Amino acid sequence: MPGAGRGLFARVRLKAGDRLEVIGVRVRRDSASDRYTAFADEYKFRAGDDLLIPCGIAALANHSSEPNLRKVVDGDAVFLELLRDVDPGDELCFAYSNYARERYSIA
Repeated sequence: MPGAGRGLFARVRLKAGDRLEVIGVRVRRDSASDRYTAFADEYKFRAGDDLLIPCGIAALANHSSEPNLRKVVDGDAVFLELLRDVDPGDELCFAYSNYARERYSIA
């Protein structure tokens, strides 16, 4: 898709319910740290009152209106959880929030 990033692709078969932890740096929303990291806004995950700037593979996951992942906040951890089984080579995508789709003009 034009304008999409590199994407995140499965290297092995993954099953529904498997979780990929989103590793990153937490910043408080609307804080100085949030403003100083504005360059990473399009990658930030909302996690309660915090934002998580992913430092790993989660930053590569693109939006899809038919996602195979969903964001799960479990305590202090954020995960991308498989909604269905995927095969090696399948792209892993989640549905961006309405806020993110509006802000970045994503259909």
